[in-house]
Amino acid sequence: MAQTRKFKFFGETKVPYFINRLLFPNERIAVVLKAFRDTMVVTDKRFLIINQQYLSGKSVEYVTFLYKNIINYSISTPGLVVDFDVDVIANFINGDAIHMEFSKGNNIEQYIFLIYDLISAALNNHAFHPGVFDPNVSIQDNNEHFFE
Repeated sequence: MAQTRKFKFFGETKVPYFINRLLFPNERIAVVLKAFRDTMVVTDKRFLIINQQYLSGKSVEYVTFLYKNIINYSISTPGLVVDFDVDVIANFINGDAIHMEFSKGNNIEQYIFLIYDLISAALNNHAFHPGVFDPNVSIQDNNEHFFE
């Protein structure tokens, strides 16, 4: 059954080192974002959502959304008076969607343009914008600073 997962992100966070086992070979982490109870690992290939479930949060669901399965996506920028948030919505071929909301002031432009570039590079098969990943840094070294 298709569903929309909605997240309001507060900023960056770290993830437990065991998440490294869930990464694809040669997958680079671009940023790790924190929602209220959930975390999203944004890589060069996908969104990996770590969904803490129930009151205790001990039950965890790991959900992957590959960029190559996106059929359309949108970004709305903040307004001047009423709407101060930025929304990024990605719709997938199976009918699922991710709605990411970023509050103004939390490195908002950095996140939305990073996500835009990652999705666009995957869908259009072009290189990442210079500065997304340092070509002189190994994948292991790139990912290492995202772990607790």
